[in-house]
Amino acid sequence: MNSVILEQSTNTLIFRPTDYKTIYEELHALHDLYASHSGVSASSVIDQDMWLPSGNAVSPVKAAHCLLEIQRTAVFIRGINKAILSLQASFPGQRIHILYAGCGPYATLLTPFTSRFTKDQLTFHLLDVNEHSLNAAKKLYKGLEIEEYVAEWICGDATTYRLPDDVTIHLAISETMLNALRKEPQVEIMLNLVPQLDKKALFIPSDITVTAELLDSYKETYRYLEPEKTPDRLNLGTLYSIGREQCEPHSQVTIEIPQQIENFKQLNLLTTITTFADEQLQTYECSLNMPVRIADVTGYEGRKITFDYERGAKPGFKYEWI
Repeated sequence: MNSVILEQSTNTLIFRPTDYKTIYEELHALHDLYASHSGVSASSVIDQDMWLPSGNAVSPVKAAHCLLEIQRTAVFIRGINKAILSLQASFPGQRIHILYAGCGPYATLLTPFTSRFTKDQLTFHLLDVNEHSLNAAKKLYKGLEIEEYVAEWICGDATTYRLPDDVTIHLAISETMLNALRKEPQVEIMLNLVPQLDKKALFIPSDITVTAELLDSYKETYRYLEPEKTPDRLNLGTLYSIGREQCEPHSQVTIEIPQQIENFKQLNLLTTITTFADEQLQTYECSLNMPVRIADVTGYEGRKITFDYERGAKPGFKYEWI
């Protein structure tokens, strides 16, 4: 029965991308399955996050909640599926080693693939800084009888973790972020892991881009009536783009508010996430893509504003008018 739920849910996520009602139902079925074996439920947030030198590591229960975001989970799963197929073409006949940094209590983004690939095709290196999350994932894999997919369980900090010398990691995954790359250590993890990867290896998400844009609050509200339409916005430029091909620390960016802004008065940071290939999360599609409001720019026409991405215990963009 467990394998049937996994296979059915995974196939829905991959092959029925616009069937949101069914995806919703399948994700809740997965949650119930995972919760019954791991002992961690998304029913209520009562546990505590961990604050690290590189940012906030969310609690096991909060990590469990991430599973239930429809587009977030579906787009990551579809991107990972395409990445695995691409790697199988690049490394024919080889067992694909996947590092999941910040796996949480469910290893949400990898567990479904135990229903699509054999343990001889895939093997997982599951890493989490929170021992409670890692132990829950161990219980889940034991309960589902898929322990043989795991090459190693690693309790450690992904921002300092060194890839093993005796095995090639073909794919690294980390989804440890909030919108506009706030609070959590996604950037620090990428800056650590991406340079260590083999040239042919992949990282998911393959790109995260944060832009500064002026929004018309009326048009943003009206989009709820016509969700298929993207409201007009004034794009003032990219503040940061980090991914597999471009993984460098942030450099200060200066943007200028136009002299004529009409009703585009709200300066916001928008986040676009490409998991792999054409699989992308855009504005409003999940919590990771909600706009982050900076300021009302009325009276600031023609002024410049600088943005710096501050790393450390409370990562995020800091800005200053000049």
